[in-house]
Amino acid sequence: MIRPRALIVALAAFGSVSPLTAQEDFRSADLGRPILVEDAFPLKLYEWEFELGMRGNLAEEGSGLEGVAELKTGLFLNGQWGLEIEAGTEQQEEGSGAVTGIEAARLHLLYSFNRETLGLPAFATRIDFATPGTGTLGNEGWGVGLKGIITRSFGRVRIHANGGYFAASLDDGGDYWRLGLAFDYPIGLFSKAIMGDIYTELPVNRGRARVWAELGMRWQVSNISVVDFGIATRLDEWEAGNANAEVILGFSRVFGLSGQVPVPKVEPRID
Repeated sequence: MIRPRALIVALAAFGSVSPLTAQEDFRSADLGRPILVEDAFPLKLYEWEFELGMRGNLAEEGSGLEGVAELKTGLFLNGQWGLEIEAGTEQQEEGSGAVTGIEAARLHLLYSFNRETLGLPAFATRIDFATPGTGTLGNEGWGVGLKGIITRSFGRVRIHANGGYFAASLDDGGDYWRLGLAFDYPIGLFSKAIMGDIYTELPVNRGRARVWAELGMRWQVSNISVVDFGIATRLDEWEAGNANAEVILGFSRVFGLSGQVPVPKVEPRID
């Protein structure tokens, strides 16, 4: 016979179960997966990750679709590098058809200076290099960006702040400042987290600020795989009288390469 006290203890223990330590990538605020603000934590040493993402834009002035493929790894302790390819298609004015192109190839390096402590947030910096693209939507020139990243936990909620500068040719819109503030919060017992942000790009030379509001979710579907989805809108276009909405879908998978992780040498036993 099960005693009431034992049943209460068992239910309490079940309610306090946390996800396996391997199932932690659902908390990662990766750039674009699904929000534009990222966290200050690089991949673990020798860990690799492959990401695919799509961002569909529905607007009064025309629709578009952007696809991203990225491969990144923990290059050294507290450091990460990655290579990303961006391609897209965009519907022009009615009757003029669609234009396509590879927008750019991007290489980034992210370095984390410290872990989060009781007194200090986690801080990292990221540098990006962008190549010219191909096709109608391709970038005309090279670009380079530098960004600071801060992550701070408040209970189960984490807050992320991004700020930096991106230098681009005038043909690609010119230089701009970029600022963003985001949160993420784990939900349920099945390795899911919701996240949202406000992200803005402030042109240096011309044009109005570009402002995104985004809300999404990351869901760990296995120990090594995560799916993400979200919705977004350009607030500056609403202010200009142009309704718009964006839908984000993505997939991430971590893996390792055999022989990359050092294995301790075992001496033969002599009896």
